[in-house]
Formats: sequence, C-alpha cells, structure tokens
Amino acid sequence: MSTPLVNDAKRRIEQVRKKDVRLRVTQNGQPVEGAQVNLQMRRHDYLFGAVCYAYGKFADPAQNERFTQLFTPLFNYTMMPVHWDWYEPKRHEYNEPYVGNLVDWAEQHNIARKMHALIWHECCPEWVTDGMDIKGLYEERINTLLTRYTGRFDFYDLINESTVSDRFDNPVSRWMAEYGQVNVARFGEQLVRAIEPDAKLIYGDWNVHGQDYLDFLRDLREADIGLDAIGLQSHQHRDIWTQEETLRVMDEAAKFGWPLHFPEVSVCSGKPIGEMSYLPGAINHFSETEEDLYWQADFTKDFYTLVFSHPATEAISWFDFVDHRWLGAPAGVVTDDLQIKPIYRMLMDLLHKEWRSEAQLTTTSEGICGARVFFGEYEAAITVNGQTVTRQFVLKRPSFYEGGGEPELIEIALD
Repeated sequence: MSTPLVNDAKRRIEQVRKKDVRLRVTQNGQPVEGAQVNLQMRRHDYLFGAVCYAYGKFADPAQNERFTQLFTPLFNYTMMPVHWDWYEPKRHEYNEPYVGNLVDWAEQHNIARKMHALIWHECCPEWVTDGMDIKGLYEERINTLLTRYTGRFDFYDLINESTVSDRFDNPVSRWMAEYGQVNVARFGEQLVRAIEPDAKLIYGDWNVHGQDYLDFLRDLREADIGLDAIGLQSHQHRDIWTQEETLRVMDEAAKFGWPLHFPEVSVCSGKPIGEMSYLPGAINHFSETEEDLYWQADFTKDFYTLVFSHPATEAISWFDFVDHRWLGAPAGVVTDDLQIKPIYRMLMDLLHKEWRSEAQLTTTSEGICGARVFFGEYEAAITVNGQTVTRQFVLKRPSFYEGGGEPELIEIALD
C-alpha cells in the first residue's frame, strides 16, 4: 500500500525523470503534415542493474543460457568482481578468463559495466604480508586491470568502504590507516586517469547513516578527489530502511554535488534466524515463507520508487540476482535454480511498463508532434503515404535535473 511519501515520489518522478519532447518531421526541407509517428523507448537513461557473478558458474550450459534470458530483458547495468584476493589468489595468477568472459557477455547484450573494486581493505590476498610495498603492489594491480580492460568498463569502484577499514586488521587496512584514506583515494585516481583519463570513478560504502560518512565525503570534496558518483550501499538483510531514512540519506549525500548510485541493494524474501554475520564467507540461515516472497516485492517497489524519484540518483543495482549467493541470504530476484520470484515480475512491470514511454502521434501542419516521455534512447517509426522509415534519437537527462525548461526539439528528416 502506498504511503504519502511514496505518492509524493511518484509525482516527483513525473517531474524529474521525464521531459517534453517535440518531433519535427520534414521532407525536402518542408514540414510533413499527417505523418503517423510510433514512438518507442528502447533503453532507459537510468541504470537499473544487478550483479552477474553467477553467470558462467552453472554446470549445465542450459542454466547459463537461462540466466541470460532472465537477466538481459530486465537490467541494463551490471557489476563485475575483481576483488584482489579473488582475482589474484596467487602472485601474478589471475582469475581469467572468467572476468573477460563476463565483459564479453555484457558487451554482447549492451549492458553497462562497473568494475568492483580497485582498492578495498577487506580483500587482501594471503600472499600479501607486512613489510611488502603495498602501494607498489596496488600500482601493479591497477595497471594490470586498466591495461587489460581499457575502455571496456563504464564505471570503476575506485575505493570501497573506507570509513570502516579499521574493522579489518591486515596489511592493506594497516597501510590505508598509515597512508590516509584521502591520500589512498588520490593515489588511486591518479593511477587510473594516467591510463584511462575519462574513467568514471565511484566511492561506495554501506556505512551511510552516520556523521563519520558525511565527514569523509566532505574530506574527499575538499581534497578535490575526482569522483564521478557516490555509491550508497543498502544491504537490508535485517535492518530495514524506513522511507524517511531513505530520503534523508539521499538528501545528505547529494549536498556534496556528486550524482548518487545505489550499487548494492539487498532485500530478503525471508527473515534471518539468529544473529547475522557479514564476515567474508559467512553463511546465515533464514526462514522463508510465501508471505516473505511478496513482502520482498512490495517493499522493493516502494524503495525503488523513492530512489528513482530523487533528482541526484542515476543508478540502482540489485545484489544478488540469484538467491543465496552471498551470506546465504534469499536476496535474489530469482531462485537458486533460476525460477522467477514475485520481485522479478514486479521489477519487470515497474521498469518496463510503468517507467517506460511509448506514444502514437500525428504531425500537425507544421510537421510537429510531441509527448512527455522518460529520458532514454528512442526509435521513431514514421509512416507517410504507406511508407515507413525509422529514426533513432537519445533524450539524455542532465545530472540533478529537477524538471522544467523548454521542450527538447528532435529534427527528423525523411530524405
């Protein structure tokens, strides 16, 4: 059931996620009257995604194909792992071609890609020990990844969860504490931009509710660290965000002027039994009922509506696509054996029906027709005297767009 905050968010979506567009159809320089225009949205400007770690890991090739058939119609964005301890478990021995295969798969299906994560205190390989040159090792790691994948990722998680690095005690976390978290960010940015100057860099964290997080964002901004977005992780296995808190977290983070991503959203179709552990490799247990399945879908619909309505956000990504892949949690949109859950159906309806635009239009004597549509990529099929031609155009949303402005004029010449 919608709440006043969700209803407000729905109204806000109409304002900040749509724009009036005018199409002017001409032929030989003259306006075409009475042209029938079938306008269809082909791709959303907003990034809706999920992690794709499970792809390629099913023993049955048919299951990997089914993963593709379920993932690609729903999402246009994904996050791919390069955790240091996992990607390079032994010195100079890399987990390839697995990552390369994921990149190929995503490119084949026109899915935007984020590399996760270049610098992260939690993922320290066993072969890295005190006394080693951690900074030099990170230079080697980042150079290896960026050289291998230059131009093939749309975003990079530059640093991850810096505000909680003191919760781990390993050579990486100790180096970060000594070197300074802001200095680590600057060091990483310089390495990346030396290889890929236009790379889009993100700082992500789950510790987003307290003042220490806001203080760190302020430190990054004052140090002029060249980030392109802030990642607000939202793992709600036990502690569910209220709608008021969701809006507050976005408002506070947006004050620093970076676009906001929600890169890791987890909501379970079950309740944890006993205490939750978030330690690497932990397996928790959950009670899972049919009621929980539908609660997951209902809660997520409202959560996505609030996030999508905020003018600072540009992406939201689910973690994980498949149940029980992390922490033993039933947090997927499909089951372990790739059966569709209610949340999958809900997201398909929300993202591809409610938040998608199409229109049947007829041009005036001035050759103009128009509609109010979501930002995204469009195809217009124009029929004149029984002959149909198609044209594509992109309606790109400016960051922090809050509505208004002149209608976007799209010129379509039939000759």
